[in-house]
Amino acid sequence: MSKKLVTIKCDVKIPFKLTDTRFVNFNQDDVVALFSELEFKSLLPRLQILSSKQAKGKSKEEQREIIIDKYERNIKKFKYHLIQDDKEFKKFFTKLKQQKEFAFDTETASFDTLSAELLGISFSWKAGVAYYLEVRSNLPAGKAGKLPAHHAYLPDSLASRQAGAGKAGGEVRSDLFNYKDRVKKGENVLNPWLEKLKPILENKNIKKFGHNIKYDIKVMACYEIKVQGIAVDTMIASYLLNPGTRQHNLDALTFSEFGHQKITKTDLMGSTFAKATADKKGVKRKNITFADVPIEKLYNYSCEDADFTYRLAKKLMPELKKQKLDKLFNEIEMPLVIVLAQMETSGIKIDSKFLAKISQNTKKKIKQLEIKIYKQAGKKFNINSTQQLREVLYEKLNIPTETVSKTKTGLSTAADELTKLKDLHPIIKLIQQYRELVKLSTTYIDALPKLVNKQTGRLHTSFNQSVTATGRLSSTEPNLQNIPIRTALGREIRQAFIAEPGYKLLSLDYSQIELRLAAHMSGDKKMIKAFLDNADIHTMTAAEINQVSPSQVDREMRRQAKAINFGILYGQGPHGLSQTADIPYWRAKEFIEEYFIVYKEVKKFIDKSIASARKKGYAETLFNRRRYLPEINSSVMQVRKAAERMAINMPLQGTAADMIKIAMIEIYSRINREYKTNTRESDVKMLLQVHDELLFEVKSDKVDKVAGEIKKIMENVIKLKVPVIVDAKVGSNWREMKEVKS
Repeated sequence: MSKKLVTIKCDVKIPFKLTDTRFVNFNQDDVVALFSELEFKSLLPRLQILSSKQAKGKSKEEQREIIIDKYERNIKKFKYHLIQDDKEFKKFFTKLKQQKEFAFDTETASFDTLSAELLGISFSWKAGVAYYLEVRSNLPAGKAGKLPAHHAYLPDSLASRQAGAGKAGGEVRSDLFNYKDRVKKGENVLNPWLEKLKPILENKNIKKFGHNIKYDIKVMACYEIKVQGIAVDTMIASYLLNPGTRQHNLDALTFSEFGHQKITKTDLMGSTFAKATADKKGVKRKNITFADVPIEKLYNYSCEDADFTYRLAKKLMPELKKQKLDKLFNEIEMPLVIVLAQMETSGIKIDSKFLAKISQNTKKKIKQLEIKIYKQAGKKFNINSTQQLREVLYEKLNIPTETVSKTKTGLSTAADELTKLKDLHPIIKLIQQYRELVKLSTTYIDALPKLVNKQTGRLHTSFNQSVTATGRLSSTEPNLQNIPIRTALGREIRQAFIAEPGYKLLSLDYSQIELRLAAHMSGDKKMIKAFLDNADIHTMTAAEINQVSPSQVDREMRRQAKAINFGILYGQGPHGLSQTADIPYWRAKEFIEEYFIVYKEVKKFIDKSIASARKKGYAETLFNRRRYLPEINSSVMQVRKAAERMAINMPLQGTAADMIKIAMIEIYSRINREYKTNTRESDVKMLLQVHDELLFEVKSDKVDKVAGEIKKIMENVIKLKVPVIVDAKVGSNWREMKEVKS
């Protein structure tokens, strides 16, 4: 009977046509209204994506009509003003001077803030009203001898464009275009509009709102304007309220909060791109930039950005206060924006010649590994092809697949799956080595020199505040937080990060911060005592679990204890621990049981963290940062267990992330107060943040003093029941560093 009940009956006649289920048009306004009423905010951005997909299915003429409708809608619905001449600017400026807060947004010809030409700035301080200042039609920015060289004057191509300015009827003075001669004479040629805006943008008592405002800060800094009074970044506000999603871009937020479909970058560039890249034989495709967009479209787009940024700020700030996230936002995340802007601008120097040598050696090793892999496989094949690798491993070599997970296309060849098979055939370890070398080669060794900024000669990464669910910073273009330190090649790559002549790299790293936080937050007496006695926590754990004296703990025992100490913090069970510690499952299970007997309060802390997350729906740090975990009450065991692991780790990893952010803010304040800053010859520059480590570039004769000051700040960010220890190291490169004795 059971078999009969679960057997699918395939011969039932149902009047059904698959074609009838094809998705067709829907009334978007009705769906948006319903989703907004039901607060399905995570679904609203997906609805926007669905609309975009539908649009792609339409004819080019229909697509063009949709885009045109957005521009016309804005003109009818909103009061967006284009400022092109001094008369219009004067009216605008009179109104701006009366404002105590406003949103602003910059438009640039490219996205490289170190060299981008400023096209215009939009302002808004009232919903539905915005102003776009076409700075490009005015005098180019720069003060000879004071700004970075690339902003002292504008390139010839721009000069020729400026010479033809005023075609839209704007009032343009002839003396605006002899800037090159004036620069040569040493005269100041600061844009008169920017000169008037400067005191307002630098007034810390006037609140500024922005979306990813760090970008705008960096752009304005290149034009000798140090933006102050930065009150709200709507991207970060959205992130704190919804850290589990990555839909924090302005288009998605505007749609989810107001049901308004903004003009997108694709809308803005699409028609221009199509016009400039007409499919004619022999016509070279042109890279379209914002500078190529007609002003009547660009001002509409930019005003809309400023308008809805202002609206979002007014809507999200009360929500942050309601959720008790306003202190975290105002005291940690917003002050950090300026710090990150400065770090990104500073960049870091790399030795491209050294990387070129590594590249040659790595390519040889990859070639040697290929030969060995082909020999083990008995034939040549594409090692990077999942399908071909699957055939070689599971069909040709018949490697057992009982423990291997399946994907939609077949048995998996992912890194985790191959780790399970590493002892079953020699080819597995060879493939692992091959993959590591290829990844490091393409991601860092060959890629980093290409990313060096031609004007600064340094590498400039971007730090992201609104990506990770735990509050940690991430970095992109390039990602400098995933360079492995445990592998020989990873350490070689770090050696390529160097200090300028006359400087040293200074590294300060929190020692075992998450374990110290576990001791503090759990109140476990044994763990607290170990840290108070300055004992090696891993040796102590090994001694307790193996019931031997600390002097009897060997290297292997300590390695296993280290794996369990950190594994517990990540909610690892016996299966995970057996893999990381490379021990049998039964031994891992035994270890965990012994661990919780030794550290009873840690077990209580873990149980309490899970129970709290189950009740509240989120886990939180000591600074009230939240990670929402709706899956913790799931009936699916795997989903529920994953959420429980997050509930254990979030309070620890998230608090560590908050601590280093607070430290960065205080260090930045100290550096600006006590050392020469804001020039390339700064005595101290904060360069990188990598998990629990901060990297600085410091004048050689100031290393000891600076190291002591920064170490003190980092160790006293918050008071714990155990001492917070920071290790300081110094060197000419990021690999070869020696301890700084305090």
